[in-house]
Amino acid sequence: MALRNRDTGRTSQASAGRLRPVRARSLLAWAAAALVLSLGTEDPVYRLLVLGAAILVFLARRRKDASVGRVVVWVAGAAALAVAFNFALSHTGQTVLLNVPAGIPAVGGPLTLEGLVFGADIAVGLAAALMAAAVLGQGLETQELLEALPAWLHRTAAALGAALTLLPRLGSAFLTVREAQAMRGWRSRGPRSWRAVAVPALLTAMEGSVQLAEAMEARGFGGGRRTKVWTPAASVADWATLLASALAVGIAVAALALGGQGGWQPYPALQLPGVSWPPVLAATLLLVPALWR
Repeated sequence: MALRNRDTGRTSQASAGRLRPVRARSLLAWAAAALVLSLGTEDPVYRLLVLGAAILVFLARRRKDASVGRVVVWVAGAAALAVAFNFALSHTGQTVLLNVPAGIPAVGGPLTLEGLVFGADIAVGLAAALMAAAVLGQGLETQELLEALPAWLHRTAAALGAALTLLPRLGSAFLTVREAQAMRGWRSRGPRSWRAVAVPALLTAMEGSVQLAEAMEARGFGGGRRTKVWTPAASVADWATLLASALAVGIAVAALALGGQGGWQPYPALQLPGVSWPPVLAATLLLVPALWR
């Protein structure tokens, strides 16, 4: 979309964040629907569908400067931890893969295939929820998030926007400090040696948060009614995303209430999850934001 300059008569491209077809409010509604569908069921089939939709929307909606690799590393790491914890701490199931001596606290006992599979199911749901959050973090600017919520949630939106920038700042600070320490001759010699990198990186991220708070205070945050530069009218893509998100949540809730979305448990013996078309349709509707750029 182009804006015409009153003085020169020429058109210029406006901010890409403000004129994006799928605006912040519709994307927030989509993220909420993805969270409801991924955390409201234990069936791995539906969670895999939501995860696939979240990945496609992330690839379509991310900013040009978004780091895909960093998001993949964070999500994959969280999912791997979920699998490892459930496999090590859940000793329920009939198919024993390994027997750990009972003297080892928490981990001691039988490690089962059912525990491993259920850990993978939890990991998929967690990955879907994290990818939905990544769509907001890497697809929206902070000011877009502020403008998406009503005025009475302005402070909450500001806190949420600041929280979404904390992890990227921490990751960037960690890489910067590690490179600087390596140039000074630092080498990894075990977990204790990483304190020379972790502590300065954490302090740098905290300093960034303090600077953000000072900048907000200098600009009069919380001192009165907020102002906006310009808010574009809702597009067809916005309404389509909002409608698809509402339908997805409605279908999923109705299916759960009517028993069409049964729960799944691999215990005591592993069994295949059931599949019904209403939840599949609800997860498919989450693909709508990926149809527009």
